[in-house]
Amino acid sequence: MFKSKKDIDTLFGENEGVAGIVIAICATLYDNGVNIIHVGGLCRLLGVADEIAQENDDKVFELPEDFYEQIEAMGFEKIDEGHLSVPRKRSLH
Repeated sequence: MFKSKKDIDTLFGENEGVAGIVIAICATLYDNGVNIIHVGGLCRLLGVADEIAQENDDKVFELPEDFYEQIEAMGFEKIDEGHLSVPRKRSLH
C-alpha cells in the first residue's frame, strides 16, 4: 500500500485527479474483496504507456484491513454510497 500521497505522486505524477482515481480504483477493488493490487495493471487502467506499465508488471501491493483509515489519514475522504448512484430516469451518454 502507498504509505503517503507522495508515494502515489512518485509513481503517477503530482496530480490530485490521478491520485483520486488511484484511490477510487483501489477502494472499488477493496470493496469487492480484492486486496492485492497489480501495479502494472493499475498503470494500464490509468492510461500509462505500455512500456512504463511493463516496468511495473512485477510489482504488487496489498491493501490493509484499515485501508479506509489510511487513506483518510492521507487526506482523502470516503464518498457516501448514496452519492455514487445514478438516478433511475437519467441517461448517461
